[in-house]
Amino acid sequence: MTEENFHSGPEKGSLRLFLVRHGETDANLKRLLQGTSNGLLNAKGMLQVDQLGSHLKNIALDHVFASDLQRAIDTANVIARGHGLDVEVDSQLREWNIGELDGQPAAIYLQMIKDSGKPLSQFNPPGGDKLSEVRKRADAVIQKLIVEHIGESILICSHGDFMRMMVGSMLQIDIDAATAFHFNNASYSVFELTDNHWKVVALNRIATDCE
Repeated sequence: MTEENFHSGPEKGSLRLFLVRHGETDANLKRLLQGTSNGLLNAKGMLQVDQLGSHLKNIALDHVFASDLQRAIDTANVIARGHGLDVEVDSQLREWNIGELDGQPAAIYLQMIKDSGKPLSQFNPPGGDKLSEVRKRADAVIQKLIVEHIGESILICSHGDFMRMMVGSMLQIDIDAATAFHFNNASYSVFELTDNHWKVVALNRIATDCE
């Protein structure tokens, strides 16, 4: 599978979805939790995004959507610019709100989950949301895409945990199992809906690995 497969739009009655994770930020580099805080792309992240934009410049796209957090908007803008499209910002696409854990080392978060004795789906970070609430948002986003964008090629730029919930929703995988999906910074994954069935076309692809 190469990007040439995507130079034209999906078949009639189908929907093609590109899921893109934003480029690297300093919090990503330092392995700090970054929920709804507005971290910016670092130098490496900007380079990653430029490479991704060049890699995807010839794919067929009808809409580019992004989370309302700046790292996602900046990533989406580079891709959209190559297609003459505007980025459509949607707060429903934002990352998991992890409350007081935002900015803390990932190790603290992992220890808190272990100490709680609960599955991740039921873990409630202080001042934040349960992951099950993120899944509800993802479910709503998927349903809106199906109602409004059949026959189109859509790109969504978002965040790791939200993307995991999107994929879980599409593939009907439960929350805890869906957390096993991994998405690198500036990666893209491709899914197609045909006859009410989602197919995984590509998962966690990196522009520089596809040259």
